[in-house]
Amino acid sequence: MEASNEYDPQAIKVELDDGSKIGFIPKADNPVFARLMDAGKLLFGKVKEKENWYNIRIYIYLDD
Repeated sequence: MEASNEYDPQAIKVELDDGSKIGFIPKADNPVFARLMDAGKLLFGKVKEKENWYNIRIYIYLDD
């Protein structure tokens, strides 16, 4: 998470395997994922659809 993010203190950055940033989880979805991450849970995602780099559908999974 990026607590220093001025727009959303619970912002969750999405990165590719090589560490390059592709965006953020939508703010409306952050509370659930932020609580899981605060509890030490590992989340990972898989890109399912990409219309363009502004509209990407990602499925998020919990590695428990």
